[in-house]
Amino acid sequence: MRGTRITTLVTALLAGALAVSGCSSSGDSASSDGTIRVALNNTNDSLAVVVAQQQGFFTKHGIKDVKTTTLNDITLVPSLLGKQYDLGFSVAPIMLRASSSGVPLVAVSGNNGDSPQDQSVQIFVRPDITDVKQLKGKRIGSPTLTGNINISTKAWLSKNGVDPAAEQFVQVPTPNMIDELKAGQVDAVEVINPFITVGKQAGMRSLGDPERALSANYLGGTYWIASKDWTAANPQLADGFKAALQDAAQWVKANNDKAYTALATYTKVTPEQAKKSPLGEFTTEVSQDDLKIWGDAMKQFGGFGGTVDYSKLVYTGSK
Repeated sequence: MRGTRITTLVTALLAGALAVSGCSSSGDSASSDGTIRVALNNTNDSLAVVVAQQQGFFTKHGIKDVKTTTLNDITLVPSLLGKQYDLGFSVAPIMLRASSSGVPLVAVSGNNGDSPQDQSVQIFVRPDITDVKQLKGKRIGSPTLTGNINISTKAWLSKNGVDPAAEQFVQVPTPNMIDELKAGQVDAVEVINPFITVGKQAGMRSLGDPERALSANYLGGTYWIASKDWTAANPQLADGFKAALQDAAQWVKANNDKAYTALATYTKVTPEQAKKSPLGEFTTEVSQDDLKIWGDAMKQFGGFGGTVDYSKLVYTGSK
């Protein structure tokens, strides 16, 4: 029950902060001069924004300037929208919890996800652990205790006969996970690219991709979100942001070597490590069906009792 209690506490605290955020007006935004403020995370997931900024795609689509900040704790992003940031990286569970608490936010753009061909999440374990059933009662490091990876890990454990309520989930910054695992601070970690490569190079064993427990097909899970107030006041900037990411996605496909260079610089891994990780499939599409898969999993494994209108979470553009 430890994981559930922590999740509930975080949700309650976040909801209070988000309620205040939702009351802020669009006048708090720095977008009136064509500048947008974006909160990124510290993994491959932010590559499209990094590329769009470096290649001038934001300027191409009418955005004067983009100011970015990297946050280790993406659970903070919804509460900061309209205050410190206009758009921010988020994952489905955090979006759904915020929305069910009455926070008026939308997914302006999709980003990436997980598929059989690109299994971008892995559970690395101590060398003496060879089977998922050995994780019963163990300490598992997670990037957040309310995010998509942790929810999918609980679904994966349950599917393999391990009660997720018996686990000890602890929050660990993604870049530190392999070191924490090697040091014996945790028994397993939930790792995403490019740090999957770091784990493999360190000789850590992976027990597989937990998100495959939720879908046999591609499953979108990461998004760029904004408050509805901001998109209503700045529809051209919202449209331009999404269009710039679409250009970036196409550029990454056509320029893998340069994309890996950008990724290595941003995530602070070596170029060799970066190139051993798949770049992933970036998309600006937002699927209501994918959001519902996450919502259903949250109700089963995350103590989620909220009500969400999935269609209202999707930004449909200014036209």
